[in-house]
Amino acid sequence: MLAPLHRMRFARDHRWTPGRLSAYLDEELSPRSVARIERHLAGCPQCLAVLHGLQRMLRAVHGLRGSAPTPRADGVPDIAAAVRRRLHDPPPG
Repeated sequence: MLAPLHRMRFARDHRWTPGRLSAYLDEELSPRSVARIERHLAGCPQCLAVLHGLQRMLRAVHGLRGSAPTPRADGVPDIAAAVRRRLHDPPPG
């Protein structure tokens, strides 16, 4: 009886987790949601791979040289504009 319930919970969490991984990395989730994600990640190599991909992307964005992203009118950094500017910069060296 536990196996079907475990599979149902895993499937539900597998649909729920990927859309919240960015908020998880930004520490914007409730403790209950964090526990749910971490429980799922412990048994799901697919979602863990998505998390690692997001972490690599964040390291790459943070490693861009040049000026920091300028804030938009709402005060949030405009990362997309910073990436577009970086694409037009000459290669280093």
